[in-house]
Amino acid sequence: MPEFLAINRTPNPSMVPVAVSDTMTATEHRPVIEGLSTYRIETWGCQMNEHDSEKMAGVLESFGLRPAVSEHDADIILLNTCSVREKASHKVFTRLGQLRMQKAARPGMVLGVCGCVAQQEQDDIFKRAPFVDLVFGPRRLTSLPDLIEESRRTRHASAFFDPGDNQVLEMEGALRVSRTRAYITIMEGCNKNCTFCIVPFTRGREACRAPEAILQEVHDCAQSGLSEIELLGQNVNAWHHGGGTGGWDFSRLLGVVADTTDVRRVRFTTSHPLHFKNSIIDTMAAHDTICRHLHLPFQSGSDPILARMRRGYTKLEFMDRIERLRRLIPEIAVSTDVIVGFPGETEADFQLTLDVVREVRFDSIFSFLYSPRPATPASEWPDDVTLEEKKERLHRLHAVQSDIQLEKHREMEGRTVEVLVDGPSSRGDGTMCGAMHATASGCARAFHRRSLRPPVRQRGVARRAGDSRGRSIHQTDSAP
Repeated sequence: MPEFLAINRTPNPSMVPVAVSDTMTATEHRPVIEGLSTYRIETWGCQMNEHDSEKMAGVLESFGLRPAVSEHDADIILLNTCSVREKASHKVFTRLGQLRMQKAARPGMVLGVCGCVAQQEQDDIFKRAPFVDLVFGPRRLTSLPDLIEESRRTRHASAFFDPGDNQVLEMEGALRVSRTRAYITIMEGCNKNCTFCIVPFTRGREACRAPEAILQEVHDCAQSGLSEIELLGQNVNAWHHGGGTGGWDFSRLLGVVADTTDVRRVRFTTSHPLHFKNSIIDTMAAHDTICRHLHLPFQSGSDPILARMRRGYTKLEFMDRIERLRRLIPEIAVSTDVIVGFPGETEADFQLTLDVVREVRFDSIFSFLYSPRPATPASEWPDDVTLEEKKERLHRLHAVQSDIQLEKHREMEGRTVEVLVDGPSSRGDGTMCGAMHATASGCARAFHRRSLRPPVRQRGVARRAGDSRGRSIHQTDSAP
């Protein structure tokens, strides 16, 4: 079994992991949840979901629970779900079906569904899978201990948020997976109305944390030895706090985080081109600690398709952002998202997308076949691009991007670069993996032979699919 990295630091007694609710302060302690001693959290989706799982792990450990050796030994199993991909609900219920016999054999085991699919399906999950005990949405993580107790009294317990709510509750004590990097949520939700996107329904409206709380968390992470900070938000560069001359915008926050003592690297995701202002680019250029990587989804190179998507920008405006970015930061690595086969997309529209890919020369692309998401405006439109056409266009997109990436990789040959080592690679051949300053933390990895001192095996949480022994958080490769 390959080694894994977790947490190797002594917690400050005043920072014991707890869940914070409206009626409970961060310094209050609760007793161990009776009858539960081990947990397992299975996670699909984005960095926000990964960090939500870290928060829930911290809550459970504050009540005395510890990671389960396997799913068969877990007293509580939580499925932290994502609804971005096609057939998300189907995949969740497939996994629940796999756990049904285990639940029947161990009635005292607590089984819960959380995350975006839980918010989307809500109590309908109980109708289709009555053996599930808990269902709760992304902004209801602080309710977890109370939901466990309620499910014992009433059999089923659930908690969801109003999508129009713009409040975010503070939580302390996330059990961070990495020994080098800390995810820090600075905002939840999105106020955009992209016609294909379900996020405003499952994550709600934008809710921004106060800068004081964010900067305190950054300071605490840096003091504990986590040298890379990644700021998270569904629309991260729309973060703001207050107004007028004393107000904060994202560029100001980014600069202060980058100047924090002991922070060696800063990343942020995900950005929206409409809010990617000149001041953000200027701040990135002025701080060497801000990683030379940006994930900026453009989705389509066709203005008519962008208009149908309600993206709020044109191809020319997107290219203007890229031009300024590369002029001020020539070494910047840029990744993006592309949707293929959106309703109404013609071959001419798709060729415009390929033109953007060839001109920008992205370092990596996350590409998706369009599929309708429930409750979105686009789901009411004819899905008039056939599956065969979508697959054929996606194949051509991949061919163009593969050539670009091969050329970029060859340009790296012979160079010596700094790599922040995450730990052993998934290859299982004794190599170590990590991220360069000018690559995404999760998409481009550099592998070094094990010339470094191997990490000590530690108790903790994992993210790798198919390797769950000794872990409490299990990260899948594809979103349900």
